[in-house]
Amino acid sequence: MLHIVDFELDHPERTEFLEEISEDLSLSRNQRRMFSRFFGFEAFHYDEQAPLAQMTSGAVDRLLARNPRSAAALSHVSHCHTLPAITHCDGESSSILAPFAEQGLEVFSATMNHCATGLSMLSAMDQLLGDADTGLVLIAEKAFHPDVRLIKNTTIMGECAAAVLVRREASRLRVVDSHTQHETRFWQNTGHLDEPYLEGFEDMYLDFACNTLTNALKRFGLGMEDVRFILPHNVNMASWIMIAQILGFDRHKVCLSTIARFGHCFGADPFINLMQLIKDDQLVAGDRLLLFSIGLGATATCTLVQVN
Repeated sequence: MLHIVDFELDHPERTEFLEEISEDLSLSRNQRRMFSRFFGFEAFHYDEQAPLAQMTSGAVDRLLARNPRSAAALSHVSHCHTLPAITHCDGESSSILAPFAEQGLEVFSATMNHCATGLSMLSAMDQLLGDADTGLVLIAEKAFHPDVRLIKNTTIMGECAAAVLVRREASRLRVVDSHTQHETRFWQNTGHLDEPYLEGFEDMYLDFACNTLTNALKRFGLGMEDVRFILPHNVNMASWIMIAQILGFDRHKVCLSTIARFGHCFGADPFINLMQLIKDDQLVAGDRLLLFSIGLGATATCTLVQVN
């Protein structure tokens, strides 16, 4: 069974506030109020001058330095990102993965589940790793353009990289199981601004999220009362409050405290929220956690983690 050995985050030091980016994102006064009052956004780590490699190397270097035994056993490295292409294609490996490929490690990118790819990759690593192997899951990309930063009337992107070490040796965080499901109506996204690929997505989003959570719990043989915390993607606060109301569970199970400071950082959000729980010393042995994310396309992944 797979365990999360350790993980690390890295983000730009520079912070932008909602009011400061409203003009760049062409937000109206009412949209600014919506994103602030109802969706819970205040600030975002963002620096257009900081390269992607600065974030990934910052997280990876600290992570491997404090886990030398796992670093020595590193065998597989996956870079998970939402956008299909995030670096120049100038070789067999991207600039993010090239240093690992040069060491003879198995490297690959994954993107098809979009913001849910990082969580989905935990299941893939469970299938790929041998008993003595260690896997590194990198979740990172830049919000490099206003059309990337903003999903209209839904969310605003920040920047944060997550680096996650996994192996079969027992550790504090055990990956028990994972559930993924798709809503294929929204698969086609060429990037053209006039393409109505999100038409209808807002209307089905809550049902899709609730259905995924319900099916995941059924697969895991659990009820919501058995779950201590839900660590969500930070799309917005209002949607998670509504999900809790629809499914009839205490909304305080959902870790929402990082939305105001980070925004939605693509696939890194569940690990941002997990880090916050650890920093706040909120986890005890036996706790069951649901890490949850939805990616455009649409894919939803819910991963059950138990604290040892």
